[in-house]
Amino acid sequence: MSKNSTKLRIYFSSDDLMRLRLANSANPLWETVNSLHMLQHRQGALFFDEWREAVHRTLLDGGPRERTLRLLLALVPYGNYCPDFLTPTDADPDPDLGIESVLTTPVTRIRQELGTLADHARSPSPLGWLASGEAGSMRLLGGALRTYHRAALAPFWTRIRARVHADLAHRSRALRGGGSEALLASLGPTALWRSPVLEIDYPFDRELHLQGRGLLLVPSFFCWGRPVALADPGLPPVLVHPIEHSLGWARPVPRSTGLAPLLGPTRSRLLELVAEGGVCTTTGLARRLTVSPATASKHLNVLREAHLVQSRQEGRYVLHSVTGLGLGLLRRS
Repeated sequence: MSKNSTKLRIYFSSDDLMRLRLANSANPLWETVNSLHMLQHRQGALFFDEWREAVHRTLLDGGPRERTLRLLLALVPYGNYCPDFLTPTDADPDPDLGIESVLTTPVTRIRQELGTLADHARSPSPLGWLASGEAGSMRLLGGALRTYHRAALAPFWTRIRARVHADLAHRSRALRGGGSEALLASLGPTALWRSPVLEIDYPFDRELHLQGRGLLLVPSFFCWGRPVALADPGLPPVLVHPIEHSLGWARPVPRSTGLAPLLGPTRSRLLELVAEGGVCTTTGLARRLTVSPATASKHLNVLREAHLVQSRQEGRYVLHSVTGLGLGLLRRS
């Protein structure tokens, strides 16, 4: 653990240790927020500069997409505070549905958190249009989040999700082997477990008393350097922590141009979407394909029987990912 003098100290009771939980999968909203932070500094250059360059090429075009990025960077500045309403705990793992949960945030909470953001910035907020809570403002926010996700995250989502799942498997082994305390001890090197307190390097001193509510651990691909927590201590406690990375992950999956004669246009496009990872549930895939969920499910069954995609149940959702065979077919085509 580093010698940083400022700490986040999380206080556990025996009930909190029993209520320690792991997220089920990669969280698209936390990855959105953390990746926007990643665009505002140069840390982790060895692993992230290739991705940064790809995002800049795509979004810094002088047009509407660049205005979208500027809007989100104003809402999610790299600093000591980020509005919590952008990362709801109960958000759907499908990006589109998760964004819908952001847009249903009560206006009073949005105004309060934007006021806190302005206080931290020590300057008038440029986000007054969002604080109004008007339907048009919320549509603009939703459109900005979707545009950013599809441009900056969707082309890499399969790899992001795979790395997050690898981290979850590692944490699960620690939990099975040594219980909650072993899981907390696995969060180093910037986190130190000394029962009953988890100490974490943090930009400022802060204490969080769980008071029997437990803690949800969320691994994040774009979280860098140290774990982060929600700012509001009254919200269900969440700790988002970094994971290990590998080089070369930011090379996008190539889009297929010749699979339609083999698979048919709908299944060909469906395989591309699963490989891109921009949507991961049946409902989300159906929306992107503009077909019914039942139709998407039938096409997924065909791809699954051909060993081109695989599906797994995670809580209430069925998540789909491309297999090695499917990815190889896309690349060859």
